[in-house]
Amino acid sequence: METNKNLLKLHNVELIYKTSIKSTDRIRINDPDGVYLLAKEILKDRMEHHEEVYLILLNQASKILGVALVSRGSINKTVVDIKIIFQHVILSNSSRIILFHNHPSGNCKPSKADDELTKNITQLSSLASVDFIDHLIVSDDYYYSYSNECRYDVLKPQSMMNNLSPFLEKEDYTIGKITRLHSEKSKRLKRTAALETKYPNTYLQP
Repeated sequence: METNKNLLKLHNVELIYKTSIKSTDRIRINDPDGVYLLAKEILKDRMEHHEEVYLILLNQASKILGVALVSRGSINKTVVDIKIIFQHVILSNSSRIILFHNHPSGNCKPSKADDELTKNITQLSSLASVDFIDHLIVSDDYYYSYSNECRYDVLKPQSMMNNLSPFLEKEDYTIGKITRLHSEKSKRLKRTAALETKYPNTYLQP
């Protein structure tokens, strides 16, 4: 029996990312509140109907490259394939990601499965040099943020390792730090000037 050589050939897999949105027009996520507003806008009247899991894909400036539905389940559970998550990450060349899903019951307390999913994504994100900065569980009335709750047992954003806020760019943090240092120096100089006025013959270091 003659072997079909075509069956032995490797077929090329092409990843294509297309967008018509300019970088200046992209929405920036600044905090978990912003994620929650986006989640409510996306889920709308499905919030209490069944579970859906979404992945927010971000660039280094925390601007949204896209939002992908990665799982749809029943009223009390859903199954997330992490391979699907990282297909979207690779395709969009994202630097940072945020996950959110709803609990139709209205109880946003994370389950063991939620913790396990967060931990697994954290580990794989670290290997891929992608910053997994938060996972939100949402309902109509409120939300649970792993970042806000400091759940560093399962969520370890790379930015946190450098003592930065996970929602701030390194550049933004540096600017804030410099501003704070200038402010502190200004206060010291004012105190020094006041002392020099009071004690004109005394040399003081600012």
